[in-house]
Amino acid sequence: MARKKSNEKVEKILAEIKNSTPKFKLKLDNKTTITLKTQEQVNKWMEMYPKAEVII
Repeated sequence: MARKKSNEKVEKILAEIKNSTPKFKLKLDNKTTITLKTQEQVNKWMEMYPKAEVII
């Protein structure tokens, strides 16, 4: 049997998951939508796909 994790460890893991969620959705075409975490990533993708739309 596995040992139970302490509440501190569980809260730390949950905080990491919540902070790592993507903040931007970028629609490249009708079929392709990607999620991005930072504005720099959005800028990079917008250079490659100028017709892309940012969905919040």
